[in-house]
Amino acid sequence: PGDEPVPVPVGERPNPAAAEAAHDPDSAVGVLVIDTGLMHDHRSYPLLAHTRGDAQVEECDGEGVLKQYCGHGTFIAGLVAAVAPNTDITVRGTLNDAGAVLESEFGEKLFEAVDQDGWPDVISLSAGTSNGRTDGLLGVDAFMRELREQHTLLVAAAGNNGSATPFWPAAYASLPGYENAVLSVGALRADGEFGACFSNHGAWVSAYAPGERLVSALTGFDTPVPYVYQHSTYDACRYGFSYACTCRYPRHTGVLSEEDGSAKPDQVMFEGLAQWSGTSFATPVAVGMVAAHMTAQAQTDPRKARRQLLEANTEFAEVRGAHVPALLPPTWRPVGASLPSVRT
Repeated sequence: PGDEPVPVPVGERPNPAAAEAAHDPDSAVGVLVIDTGLMHDHRSYPLLAHTRGDAQVEECDGEGVLKQYCGHGTFIAGLVAAVAPNTDITVRGTLNDAGAVLESEFGEKLFEAVDQDGWPDVISLSAGTSNGRTDGLLGVDAFMRELREQHTLLVAAAGNNGSATPFWPAAYASLPGYENAVLSVGALRADGEFGACFSNHGAWVSAYAPGERLVSALTGFDTPVPYVYQHSTYDACRYGFSYACTCRYPRHTGVLSEEDGSAKPDQVMFEGLAQWSGTSFATPVAVGMVAAHMTAQAQTDPRKARRQLLEANTEFAEVRGAHVPALLPPTWRPVGASLPSVRT
């Protein structure tokens, strides 16, 4: 992710807020989230009442503290469900080890995820890597060639390195033969007008969606759960931006960033929803917009829905000087960057 999760007050609405649409099992769009699995209390969040899949492995450490990246898959599923309530969401814990996997195993694990339930309408994938090449990633080549022959649309995160280097498999969207099969998604900052500082960018990114300070389900609905920050915030943006980005705000101290042990890491408590940033989360927002378009237009072909959505889009943003398509859900609201400290 672009940062670490931040607790939000109990009673605050998700952002994007839940769209007003009914869940119809007969017409629901099938979405497969390939990520970290579902938290044990995810069904306490009404928007995830119809969600199924794998359980998150080892949510907390021996002291009951939430582990890093746990809740990532649940947060993503909550965003899809908010933007497009008429979806059947399955979350697979394919990337349960904090998202880490060998490139040689990546494609095989993607195959395993789709083999359990068959190819869905849409895959939401908030993972990948760059390799310095412009022609693809060997580890997912077989999967991508099979994807091209299916009806499925892969919506993939552009990555959080603040770089123009192609990030795979998202960058397949720019390769011949994959234009309709892949939608690569970068992140907009909290105002929706410019790119987020951390977002990868370039001609290989299809579109951008809000990805900074989104609010969705994490954990702690049943019992509050503590979390200790792993990394400290910075005095200045890591990527040279001057706005109040998530590199700097809200301020906190992390255990891995204080090597001399002079500062105690900050601990916070999650009680359901969280605020989080990254192209990881812009991706399910775009997934939701594709799915919502399919429902609204009675469109059964997700690849046609992708094309129609982009052709009809009238919103744009500025990313590194480029004028780019901005996918802004009707229920999303811009967020002010002046935030309080989360120290406890």
